[in-house]
Amino acid sequence: MLDVAVVGGGHNGLVAASYLAMKGLKVAVFERREIVGGACVSEELWPGVKVSTGAYVLSLLRPRIVEDLRLREHGLEVMTKDPGLFVPFGNGKSLYMWNSTKKTVKEIEKFSKNDAKNYERWLKFWDPFYQLADLLMLSPPPSPQDLEKLTSLLSVPGLQLKEFLESLRSIVQDASSLLNEFFESDEVKSALVEDAVVGTMASPSTPGTAYVLAHHVLGEVNGIKGAWGYVKGGMGGVTQALKSSAESLGVEIYTGAAVDEILVKNGRVEGIKLANGKIINAKIVLSNADPKTTFLKLLRNADLDSEFLRKVATLKSRGVSFKIVGYLEELPDFGNGKSLSPEHIASELILPSVQYVERAFTDAKVFGYSKEPWLSINIQSSVDPTVAPPGKFSFSIFGQYVPYDKKLDDLKDTIYHISIDKIREFAPNFRPVKYEVLTPLDIERRFGIFEGNIFHLDMTPDQLYVFRPLPGFQNYTTPVAGLYLCGSGTHPGGGVTGAPGYNCAQKVISDLSSGLGKSGDDSP
Repeated sequence: MLDVAVVGGGHNGLVAASYLAMKGLKVAVFERREIVGGACVSEELWPGVKVSTGAYVLSLLRPRIVEDLRLREHGLEVMTKDPGLFVPFGNGKSLYMWNSTKKTVKEIEKFSKNDAKNYERWLKFWDPFYQLADLLMLSPPPSPQDLEKLTSLLSVPGLQLKEFLESLRSIVQDASSLLNEFFESDEVKSALVEDAVVGTMASPSTPGTAYVLAHHVLGEVNGIKGAWGYVKGGMGGVTQALKSSAESLGVEIYTGAAVDEILVKNGRVEGIKLANGKIINAKIVLSNADPKTTFLKLLRNADLDSEFLRKVATLKSRGVSFKIVGYLEELPDFGNGKSLSPEHIASELILPSVQYVERAFTDAKVFGYSKEPWLSINIQSSVDPTVAPPGKFSFSIFGQYVPYDKKLDDLKDTIYHISIDKIREFAPNFRPVKYEVLTPLDIERRFGIFEGNIFHLDMTPDQLYVFRPLPGFQNYTTPVAGLYLCGSGTHPGGGVTGAPGYNCAQKVISDLSSGLGKSGDDSP
């Protein structure tokens, strides 16, 4: 019998498995696909061309996890993306956002002297979040009764209460209003607004989107605060390193091993049943699947409270993001030619204004897709020759909005053409040789995520912290004794952070050491 069975080999499942194995537990991971990684994978869809079909750039993976699991020794290599962003506006105007504050300020001066002055103030605004990043991410959220936790947050050395409260306000504020407090030029605001709406069925004016922005600025790459990077070999480099680390710690990993059911008897988990009918007994089960898949599908035969299941069913999980991956035979010309230029290293952001995003959101509600989507283009082979042979340039396009629908297959050609046509307004030679479109429906099929939501659940204020996934079960526990959640549907949410997996493992270790785990409900 296993001590722990982990359902799903996504990055959080691998992180959790590793930390539990470090404590001497017998752990096995069961992954439905032939490769581990969940939505953090590299796939060679064409000879010699590797693309990141899910997550595509790295910043939020917690440094503590990288160090604890010795991921660099297991092959993780990250190349800093600098400039981080390139935003073309047409008529010869564009904006680079560099890792160097000085260089970015000089860029912003082209559009507004005031905004250039305020950019440093903007960066300092997030300092309290940076100071609290690990405390916020690598610990469970405070329960409504846990006032001591809040007290500890306020006692971080060097943190001023006023600064903390101003930053805390962003949890419920809309991104558009927050940006307006700092900047006056549409160009600067457009370069910063993407992170506020990524993966979320919300517009910049939707309350709570400022927190989504905050969530995405808490990272670092190679010691550079706020920077993003490309993982050598694609995002699968993260999960291959995690796999290697886990196996070195004694974790058994099975691929092509889809879990059909989580087995429960008398309110306690007993193990799992694979799709081939094989029963795996385990004292503890961790589900890296999203909450809806876990409770509505994998626990379909468990005796769960109907009110609890009703609440799970009503959680907001409708995916809105799409991907286009493929390769080019020449670099796009945004006005500086086809030779390798800084914009080809950056995320090339087709998002000319905040209002452009608002219109895209409105279109999605009315027509079922954005007639002019906002797009983020990443050409990884600009810095990483391992993902494409000479003369070919692998790319990933992330876009919104295309709300999940069972009929999205009928829209795939439309989504492709409107996306490429929009890019060609700024780079007329952008012509993919081969490509694949992934709608939220495809993301559901490929990665097993309910409704193709890249964060498992929307990251809106009503589904964060003590509310994620539901009040009373915010601490990675479930109504089933011995069953825990370790995926992005738990605190602190989505992105390649490793934090849900780390926190879940710590909760399991704590429960085992104290002899708990007989009841999953943390509520009084």
